[in-house]
Amino acid sequence: MKMIKRITLYVLSTIFALSVLAIILISNASSTVLNEDYVLSKLEEEKYYDGILVETKSNFEKYIYQSGLDESVIDDLVTKEKIKEDTKIILDNIYFGSEKEVNTNSISEKLNSNIEKSLNGKISSTQKKSIDDFVKKICEEYTTTINDSKYKKNVHSIYEKINNGINTVKKIVYISSGVSIVLIVLLSIKKPYKLLTAIGVASIVDGCILLIIKQYVFLKVSIKGLTIFNEPFSNVLRVVLLDFFDRFIKCGYLLLGLGIVFVILFGIIKGIRKQKREKEQYTPEN
Repeated sequence: MKMIKRITLYVLSTIFALSVLAIILISNASSTVLNEDYVLSKLEEEKYYDGILVETKSNFEKYIYQSGLDESVIDDLVTKEKIKEDTKIILDNIYFGSEKEVNTNSISEKLNSNIEKSLNGKISSTQKKSIDDFVKKICEEYTTTINDSKYKKNVHSIYEKINNGINTVKKIVYISSGVSIVLIVLLSIKKPYKLLTAIGVASIVDGCILLIIKQYVFLKVSIKGLTIFNEPFSNVLRVVLLDFFDRFIKCGYLLLGLGIVFVILFGIIKGIRKQKREKEQYTPEN
């Protein structure tokens, strides 16, 4: 009977440990990459909008030399505020499925005005077609720079599936962690100090798993050298991922420390109880 009880406690402790681990992972993801406000704050911190502004101007310059127009026509076509607004539209599309399009009318109008001034209003019908093509390319370049179509297809549906999956898993792990800890308490009711070892072992297991996951990912992927899409985006992505795993480390060491403390406390209490029993059983000779 004692063996069955002990095995049951180990099984319940394992379920509890895995449930708590899942809760930590879900909470970490929900408060970072799956949270639009968090992403927006990181974009601001890492000067993403300044980087995109520089990138945009650089990409526009590729076309100005081919067009034969003066370089000044592409000055001040895009502002930092516009990039901020358009980035918010893109993120809203991802997180909320808004399906709004990035508007390039202001760029088109400004560019046409700059070209007209540069040519003193003298634009022939032949030039008009070339200018229209140039304006179209500049607008397309801006849209591509700020929101490459390769990365926007079905992003919201993928995000929604992940979110729905997380919400389902969240319900399961909250129930399983609650049920398992209640059963552990009931099985340890005669010796409540055993609860310390159950929670302690679960904390140590979770802490070790978190640290192992972090080490494994860092061994397989060079996050600091990760480059996707463009440099401003890659920089933010690297910061977000490093922050994500930094939370792993903090949580891992915290759980590991708590687990060790609980196990030590269990050992101390068990030792005191053993000494007490031995004293009670000891009968001195007359």
